[in-house]
Amino acid sequence: MSDEDRLLSWLEENYKSLILGLLIGLSILYGYKTYISDRNLSQLVLSREYDIAITAYKNGENDPILEYSRKNIINYPKNIYTNLSNLYSAKIMYEQNKFNDAYTYLDHIIEKSEDIDIKNIAIYRKSKILIDDGKYKEAHSILDNSENYQHIELKGDLYVLEGDYVSAIKNYKDVLTFSITPNERKNLIAKINLIK
Repeated sequence: MSDEDRLLSWLEENYKSLILGLLIGLSILYGYKTYISDRNLSQLVLSREYDIAITAYKNGENDPILEYSRKNIINYPKNIYTNLSNLYSAKIMYEQNKFNDAYTYLDHIIEKSEDIDIKNIAIYRKSKILIDDGKYKEAHSILDNSENYQHIELKGDLYVLEGDYVSAIKNYKDVLTFSITPNERKNLIAKINLIK
């Protein structure tokens, strides 16, 4: 039996499996492409809705951004636009002296965001509100073990408020080890000199 005859014989025996494998492969490829397309479309819709809500916010309307946040906390809890809108919503709640609502928006970011920069902003803002609210212990707790220089500086500021100048100076000096702007460095040195 020649090689050609063996190949034809093998194809006759296995053609159903080959066709089934091809159909499964095409189905997986099509399904994946559809999934990616749907995901990109969802992101595009979220982006457009976010832009509309931000434009309204800039024009003095708070409700669209608050509604956007409430809706997407449930539907898209980890999405970047949800987290960005939550920063705005927390600011609105803070300005209305609704600290607990501001905490809720910021906590969502801290727990769900995959973007470390946005998470750090949320931690910083929550800490500032806790300090304004007189909740120093909670502010310390959220700032503990942070490696973000702004958090370390804020913890130093918190120590100053509590009258613990030694710890404040230590935190300020820790911040000076980071790569910061000359103006930030100047401000930190001024803080240190003020409490020495």
